[in-house]
Amino acid sequence: MGEKDSPLILRDGLSDTHAQIVCHAAALFCTMGYTKTNIGEIAARVGMSPGNLYRYYRNKQAIGEEVVRCYLAHAEQVMQGAIADAEQRAEARLRAMIHAGIGSLLDALRENQHLVELADMICASDSGILRAHLEWKTGTFADLLREGVARGEWALADPAAMGETVLDATRAFWMPMALAQLDPERVPDRVSGVLDVLVAGWRK
Repeated sequence: MGEKDSPLILRDGLSDTHAQIVCHAAALFCTMGYTKTNIGEIAARVGMSPGNLYRYYRNKQAIGEEVVRCYLAHAEQVMQGAIADAEQRAEARLRAMIHAGIGSLLDALRENQHLVELADMICASDSGILRAHLEWKTGTFADLLREGVARGEWALADPAAMGETVLDATRAFWMPMALAQLDPERVPDRVSGVLDVLVAGWRK
């Protein structure tokens, strides 16, 4: 199998050298998988020795974690854009955010069949990267739910707790390991079905 370009979009704040390492590593992870890629192969792609590469990242896991940060930062940008572009009703904004985020993950899975390996790695790590992303997501859900309450769309006693419930109810669609097992053509309708049930219980 020949190498292909990674679909990765770099997050802000990386130096040129860090960005080169992450881009080349992501391309190898996309082609060979995270597990089968080694530091020597990444270093060779970047054009430096493994010893020099360790000056920038302590090991392969640290590089993999940076790749995941980039995926998640891009996903958050996509969801924020969907919220901004949606009509003003809180329900429309919440639905747009969720569909855009899950759609972005589906696109990433189509482009990188090995993405599940990175998901497994980040779930097993203690980096806090996934926890921070989930906190951002539930916090954004809660903000949109508060908007809905303020606009009179919904009757919710605790929007923060309900934000966590929204994540729980849609969790399988956010997990690459589970999402990869679903028919991607049916995912949007299935997500809509879950949201229909949730929203029906919130209306006054």
